[in-house]
Amino acid sequence: MEVNIRPIGRVHSPYKSREEIKEIAKENIIGEIEIFSEFGKGLKDIEGFSHLWILWIFHLSKGSPLQVTPRTEKNLKKKKLRGVFATRSPNRPNPMALTLVELLEKKGNVLKVRGIDAIEGTPVVDIKPYVQSDKKDKARYGWCEEIDFK
Repeated sequence: MEVNIRPIGRVHSPYKSREEIKEIAKENIIGEIEIFSEFGKGLKDIEGFSHLWILWIFHLSKGSPLQVTPRTEKNLKKKKLRGVFATRSPNRPNPMALTLVELLEKKGNVLKVRGIDAIEGTPVVDIKPYVQSDKKDKARYGWCEEIDFK
């Protein structure tokens, strides 16, 4: 099976390297998502949503082992290998990423967002609105419940 995915836009972000993303709190970082003009009509009515799912490509990914030590555990005395699919590692078999951002403003084909965690120039492949059915009251968080993320 062949799958062809092409970018619909790119991220404009204060992050210039992967290392910067690891060191800076992401939830308040403001950036922009530029949608290429041929996809601009797809932004119609997006202003009514407070949050958006952004699907993008880890274009600097270096492939993936199937087990990794998450960066949230790098400084722990007892590090554990986790399955890559149970982590947010950027190094994956298919270098796809999903980020939930807050939509602050739309100007033409540019979305100003809060919570961006992608590097400048990252290819965006899709956008979906965050809707009521995305919230799950009985969600579980696996091994992450054992880690202090603050």
